[in-house]
Amino acid sequence: MVRAIECIYEDNVLKPVGKIQLKEGERIRVTIEKKLSFEPIRLKKKVTSNRISTLKDESWTSS
Repeated sequence: MVRAIECIYEDNVLKPVGKIQLKEGERIRVTIEKKLSFEPIRLKKKVTSNRISTLKDESWTSS
């Protein structure tokens, strides 16, 4: 299973932003990808929240 989980790094620990479904003591592999900041842009037409969710999901799986 491959899943991307957004985390915050605080006090030398990676902390998930939301709840995750893992069993206590379960071993996982973590790949760190730094999110890029960018300047806001003006769009020519309105973008739906569904499309935004799709793009957000793609951004975590793109290489």
